[in-house]
Amino acid sequence: MINRISHCTNRTITGSFQNIGEVIEFIRNPPPEHIELVENARSLKKGSSEYQNTKKYKLPAITINFSFSNGYIIGKNVSKPTGYLYIDVDDMTEKDFKINTAYVCAYWRSLSNKGLTLVVKVDGLTPDNFKIVTQKIAKLLNIPYDPQAVSVERLTVLSYDPNAYYNDHVEVFSVVELIPSQNSAVKHSSMGTQIFRDTIIKDNSLISIHCDGKIRYNNLDEAAQGLNPEYNDQGVHDCGENKVKYHSAFMPKRVKEGNREKTLNLYAKRLIYLNPDLSIETLSKLIHTANMLNLLVPLENKEVREIIDKAFNARKALRTNKTKRFFFQDVTLTPVEKSRKCLDVLNQEKREKTLEKKNQISELFCNWDCHTGGKVTPKKVMDLTGLKKTMVYNYFRDNKNNVPNCG
Repeated sequence: MINRISHCTNRTITGSFQNIGEVIEFIRNPPPEHIELVENARSLKKGSSEYQNTKKYKLPAITINFSFSNGYIIGKNVSKPTGYLYIDVDDMTEKDFKINTAYVCAYWRSLSNKGLTLVVKVDGLTPDNFKIVTQKIAKLLNIPYDPQAVSVERLTVLSYDPNAYYNDHVEVFSVVELIPSQNSAVKHSSMGTQIFRDTIIKDNSLISIHCDGKIRYNNLDEAAQGLNPEYNDQGVHDCGENKVKYHSAFMPKRVKEGNREKTLNLYAKRLIYLNPDLSIETLSKLIHTANMLNLLVPLENKEVREIIDKAFNARKALRTNKTKRFFFQDVTLTPVEKSRKCLDVLNQEKREKTLEKKNQISELFCNWDCHTGGKVTPKKVMDLTGLKKTMVYNYFRDNKNNVPNCG
C-alpha cells in the first residue's frame, strides 16, 4: 500500500496505490490537468519560486518506502514497509548511466525532467535500517543517488513520463543478506523502530513477505467453534473457569541473550504447527525477520538456519499455550474498551466472592458454641474456614458487634 497525498505541504493521506505498477500507470497516463502542471513546471527554471509553488502546492505526492497509519504522514505514524525502496537521482537520467533492470523494477523522470526516481524490491526494510540499505543497494547497482533524499517520511512528487519503465519480475533484495546479523542489531531506543516493532506485534503482519494464502498466528477460531456464547447486557460472554485453550505463535519484543534460541525455536515450531503447509522459504523469512527485529542481539545466520531446519523437519504436537476467558458480541471494540468490560466482570466477581467469604464467617459466628469452641479468635476462624489472614482480620475489625462474646 503506497500512500498518496494531495500536495507536499498537506500530509493528510487522501488515497493510495496498491503497488508500483499502479503508480506507473498513473505516471504514464495522468489526467490532462496533471500533465499541464508538469509540463508548465518543466518550462520553468528549477528552484524558481513558480516552480517550487507548483511542486509544493499543486501536484500529488506519494511515500514509497513505508505506509503510514492515523491518516497522516509523519515519522511516528510509520505502519509497515511497502516492499519497495525509492532511490532518488539528481541531474542524471537513464541516458547518463546504466540501469540494472534485473533489480530495478521501475523508474521514471522526475518533475524537472532532469533526474530520476528508481524503485527496487526489498524484503526486511525497517525505519532503522533503510538508510544503510539504500546506501548498500545504490553502491551494488552503481546508482549515483542523492544521500540527502533519504528519510522515513520522504515524499515523491508524482510527475509525468509516458516512457516510465516497469517490470514486476525482478530480484528482491534481502536485508538479512545485505546486512550481516552481527552488524544489524536494531537500536531499540529509536522511537521509529519501537513504533514499527509494536505495529508488527499488533497487526500480526509480515515485513514485506508475500506468500500464497495467510499465515495463521493462532487457532482461536477453530478452538472456539463449539462455544455457544451467552452474552450479558454488556455484550460479554464469560467462560469462567472453562477457558478456551488454543495455540498461539507469538514473538515477544526485546528478547535477551539467554532466551534467544529457546524463544525463536518455539516460535518456529508453533508457526509450523499452525501452518502445516508452510514452505521452508516462507518460514525462513519469518524467522530471519524475528531474529533481526525481536532479539536485542540477533543470532548468527548459521544458528538461525539450524533452528529453521530443526523446526521444519521435526514436526510434533505441541501443548496449548494460551487461554481465553472473555468473548465479545461487538467485534469492533478497541482493546481499551474490551479491558474495561472485562474489569467490570472481574470486579463484580470479586465483590461476590468477598460477600461469600463474609457470609461464611457470619454463619460460623451464628453457630459458634462458646462452651466447646472457647473464645473466638482470628486464628481459629482461619483454621476452620481456610480464609486468608487479611480477610479475617478485616472482618473482625469491621464487624465487632457480630463477634460472639465468650467472655
